[in-house]
Amino acid sequence: MNRTPLKRVLIVDDEPMIVSLLSTVLREKGWDVTGARSGTDGIDQLDRARFDVILTDLVMPGDSGIDLLRAAKEIHPDVEVILMTGYATADTAIEAMRNGAFHYIMKPLKIEEVVNLVEKAYSQRQLQRENRFLKSELRAAHHVQSVVGDSEPILRLIATLQGIAGVDGPVLLAGEPGTGRGFFARIVHFHSRRSAELCVPVYCAAVPEETLLEELFGAPCAIEDKKSVPYSGKMELANHGTLYLADFAEAGREVLERMDRFLADKTMVADGGSEPIALDIRVIASSAVPAEELARRGNVPPTLLKALEPGIVRIPALREHLEDVPLLLHHFLQEANRERRKPLRGFTSSALSALETYDWPGNVRELRDLVRAVAGRKRQGTMIDATDIPPGILYRNLRRHSRQ
Repeated sequence: MNRTPLKRVLIVDDEPMIVSLLSTVLREKGWDVTGARSGTDGIDQLDRARFDVILTDLVMPGDSGIDLLRAAKEIHPDVEVILMTGYATADTAIEAMRNGAFHYIMKPLKIEEVVNLVEKAYSQRQLQRENRFLKSELRAAHHVQSVVGDSEPILRLIATLQGIAGVDGPVLLAGEPGTGRGFFARIVHFHSRRSAELCVPVYCAAVPEETLLEELFGAPCAIEDKKSVPYSGKMELANHGTLYLADFAEAGREVLERMDRFLADKTMVADGGSEPIALDIRVIASSAVPAEELARRGNVPPTLLKALEPGIVRIPALREHLEDVPLLLHHFLQEANRERRKPLRGFTSSALSALETYDWPGNVRELRDLVRAVAGRKRQGTMIDATDIPPGILYRNLRRHSRQ
């Protein structure tokens, strides 16, 4: 049985009521909470346990919140630290950010704001942690040799990906939903000079523009003297690595215009900041809509499309290389066998015949999901037969052949 890992937070404040209130609220949200009444006590806790997020007061007797921040980053570099204070100045806010703080929040606290920030800090930590943890496995899994298929369209695609990975310009992966655009984006990343750094995904479809702007460019943190300091977004997280913008054309106009400016001068101004920040990022975008259609629609700035044009890679739909279907079927069945530990023997000839001629409107994703679903219902040691295939696929095949 899979268990959800505990989310651990350390709350440090010399006011017992604040520690008690925040502990109660975060425990109700599923957090494992440890409290400390001073910066010195908080630093001692770092030697006893690992935390995902630290929520600490800035000004305390003895070791301050900045001292705790520095110690935390030295002992556990991937922990995210949020500072709380009623005495904020621009200098202390800037010092906190330079020392790696995730955010800076003013007292009196707004509980909902605190909870949201803690959750955002945890999400960012998980993204960094997963990228590091999976890096070696992903490098192997996203080697070009891991692409399943030996048809001419797939061999051409592999050759294109190998060539474009060595060039540092932006890329536009154009392909229908289910063709594996995210998979191929990671192949480009792991075959580039940036493979030792993060590949940071951002999903643009159906996300409000305000949310997407904050996710990419960070958000301002207000302080007492009415100035503000930004906290980092995924643009800064992707520095020296790759930023993958899935369905980029679905982003709002302001997001697209800011990405256009970034590709032009390689700098960005974070929300709440005033000075341009130079970033070394390779941008890989993807779209289910061909570039020509995007140009006709007019919602993507023409200069942004022009910047992406040299790096356009078209990913073929599965119906264009049906000869790869048997290889894909056996590949996904092997994956399902490993996951279930109750291996099936393969596919009968009648099942292969039906599946090899289906046009797969959902592409490789539809094929993978079908194999997983059917394998989950079968007994160990049996074979997948035509009778196991959903009637909708057989009916669609029948209609297609009757029209032909």
